[in-house]
Amino acid sequence: MNKVLLRTSFSLFLLFGFFGSSYCFGFYLNELAANERKVWLEEKAWAITNSMTESELVGQTIHIAIPQKTVDAIALEEIAATKPGGIILFGKNLGKKEEILSLTNGLQSAAKDKGLSPFLISTDQEGGRVFRVQDGITPYPGAMAVGQTGNTEWGETVGFVTSYELRSLGLNFLFAPVLDINNNPLNPVINTRSFGSDSKRVSDVAVAYERGARAGGCLPVIKHFPGHGDTTVDSHLGLPIINKSLEELEQLELVPFKRSIAGGAEAVMSAHIMYPKIDPQFPATLSKTILTDVLRKNLNFDGIIITDAMEMHAISKNYEKDRPGVLTLLAGANIVLLTSWGETARKFKAQLSDAYQNGEFRYVDKDGKEHDKLKEAVQKQIRKKLELGLYDENSILPKVYEENLKQKEFLTNWNLERNQRYTKLSQSKNFVKEINEDSIRSYPKSVLTSNILPTETISFIKNNRLKETLKTKKIDSVPFKSFQTQVKNKTFTTYLFDSTSETEVLSVATLAKKNPTKRFIILHGGTPFIKLPELPNLQYLLSFSLTQGSWEALGEKLTSSKEIPKVDLILLPKGSKTPSKGAFPERL
Repeated sequence: MNKVLLRTSFSLFLLFGFFGSSYCFGFYLNELAANERKVWLEEKAWAITNSMTESELVGQTIHIAIPQKTVDAIALEEIAATKPGGIILFGKNLGKKEEILSLTNGLQSAAKDKGLSPFLISTDQEGGRVFRVQDGITPYPGAMAVGQTGNTEWGETVGFVTSYELRSLGLNFLFAPVLDINNNPLNPVINTRSFGSDSKRVSDVAVAYERGARAGGCLPVIKHFPGHGDTTVDSHLGLPIINKSLEELEQLELVPFKRSIAGGAEAVMSAHIMYPKIDPQFPATLSKTILTDVLRKNLNFDGIIITDAMEMHAISKNYEKDRPGVLTLLAGANIVLLTSWGETARKFKAQLSDAYQNGEFRYVDKDGKEHDKLKEAVQKQIRKKLELGLYDENSILPKVYEENLKQKEFLTNWNLERNQRYTKLSQSKNFVKEINEDSIRSYPKSVLTSNILPTETISFIKNNRLKETLKTKKIDSVPFKSFQTQVKNKTFTTYLFDSTSETEVLSVATLAKKNPTKRFIILHGGTPFIKLPELPNLQYLLSFSLTQGSWEALGEKLTSSKEIPKVDLILLPKGSKTPSKGAFPERL
């Protein structure tokens, strides 16, 4: 019996040993292939970089905008003159999906014709109020709505789908997600672009968004480092100043950035903000202390650093004479982002060319090794273009991946995984609707919708999508001019209003105050950082978003018979002045 047991045990040992060693060997082979691929990417990127002319090298560090929805004569002239590394697209450039595909393909063809590396083609597609691409992409609500769900799965889904669909349209560089913590309700520019007012919510949901977006194929950019949430000045219009020490930033603002970088984030956008206790001379975009010492060294970030738009007044009105393009590359950035073309692009290229010719980007490290910061910035960008598979048949190097079959295999598998994941998500037809509905929150306390009876409810809703949704729930909508008549009707106990502005909210609050025996509910789609008067008979449902899906979600949740939880945000304290509108205005 003991011999049988011994033999069985020995056989099992050999079996598990075989599978264990096979697994370890397989893991070893995968790691070997990954390392071989990384070495090739690094060396090939240097070979491409070293083959560039001085004008091409300098141009690669600059990204510019173009004027139209087509690659017109002006666009071609700008590409030839600047030789940029990338193109940023805005709403004016982005029409129907067929037009977008034609534009992005045309841009890459123009790069090839001019002998340039393929472009990183970017846009701000945050969702909500920063929604550049309108056609061919899922209309998700903004960051704050997704953040309020607290659901990392939703965050990753929104990031993945947005990224995948952009890549399908030929865009490959996504300026999202916002990792700023909007703990200051007076913030005029971040506002609903933030995932929340606390580090945990932003770290959970926004970091999941970045992870999903990275898998989707369009390189995501976490922004605005080291944090734009605690400002009362819009850096598009002025220079914000945050009087916090590095230790204080580490307790709040840097938390989501640290977590995202540790999770593999590959691109960061800098903020045009002064932190006098860290660098009394320069804002983050121009600060070597912040970009190199804090971001590169302290946070171990080895990816791409891109500036926020250099035409923003925080830079253009305060540091134009200091050669900001040169300063940011010396500080540690890799890409100088411009949202214009023509004279501005020429000016930046000239200052960078002069500095390069004067040897300002060359230095010797403590080990005696020579470096060229501008070349290093270009190489990092080229490496990422290679890794993203941008050097396709419509590029200057159509056969480059034949040089390394591991990279070719990696791209094939990655595209297969992306396609399968998107197909599976697309088959789940309600995943957009569920996210919208899960984001609805109430104020000033949770709302029990089970006691909202259609027969006792009348609506003065203006938004057509919301009006249609309520109609399916047997709640009629009537013109506001009939309010005085309806308020006398004892059948109705609950009055519904929609709003997108503080003015509309205050007018309804006035009515609620005059009619204390009636229940008033405001379904608010704009920013929640406005005056929201608190009255015993007044409640708010908040969607943080003006998309049609968000309006429908307000109607669905109102009639769901479920409890709607209270909003988890730092809102305006009583008596505070409403923040001014920033550069991304929405109806307050």
